[in-house]
Amino acid sequence: METWDIANKHAESIAKLFPDQIKVFDLKKIKKCDAVDAPTFLHKHIREPLTKEIWETLIWEVVDFLMTNKMHNVYCFFYRQKNDEFSEVIWTLSCAKLNIDDKGIPDEMVVFSYDLKLLGEKSKRLYRVLENDEFIKENFNKVSSLTRREKEIIQLLASGMSSPEIANSVFLSVHTVNTHRKNIINKLHIKNFSGLLKYVDLFDLNTTNIISL
Repeated sequence: METWDIANKHAESIAKLFPDQIKVFDLKKIKKCDAVDAPTFLHKHIREPLTKEIWETLIWEVVDFLMTNKMHNVYCFFYRQKNDEFSEVIWTLSCAKLNIDDKGIPDEMVVFSYDLKLLGEKSKRLYRVLENDEFIKENFNKVSSLTRREKEIIQLLASGMSSPEIANSVFLSVHTVNTHRKNIINKLHIKNFSGLLKYVDLFDLNTTNIISL
C-alpha cells in the first residue's frame, strides 16, 4: 500500500523514471465511453495489440469498476502485449489504481505493468496457461467431472504405462482399466494421446496423488 501512496503523490515523476512499467492516463483527456462490466472488454481483447482505442476503453471500464466498488481498490489483470509484428509477445500482470483530485473526483489512472518473464522458470507455466485460457475455461467442467480414479489413470497413461501395467500397478483388472479409459475419452472428448497430454499439462493432472483402494 505504501507504494501506491507514493504513486498517488508523484505519479508523473515515477512514470518518467519507469516509462515501460508505469503509465499515467489523464482521464480529462480521454473520451468517456459507455462502460460495461470491466472484465467483459478485457477478456474480449486480451490477445489483441494494445492500441490507443483499446487502452482508452479499458481505462474507463476499470474506472467505472473501481468507483462502483471502492476507489481505494486496485484492479489487476493479465494482458498480452506486442509492440509490432516482428516483436515477441509479452504477457504482463497489470495493476490499475485511481488518483483523485482535491475535490475527490478521479482525474488520473495509474497502471503498473510487470513483465511475467522476469519470474524466470515460473513464467513458462504461466505463459502456457495464459495462451490457453479459452481452452481451460471451456473444458474446466469436463475435468471437474473426472473421478479420483480416472485422474489417477490419466497420470499413469501420461507416464507411458499400458493398460496391463496400470492394472498391475493399481490392483485392478485390465477390463476395469480399459473401462476407465473409455470413460476418460468420453468425458474429455479426446481423440488421441496428444489430446490427453494437453489436458495433463494445462490442468496439472500429472500431479494427481496416487490412490489405492
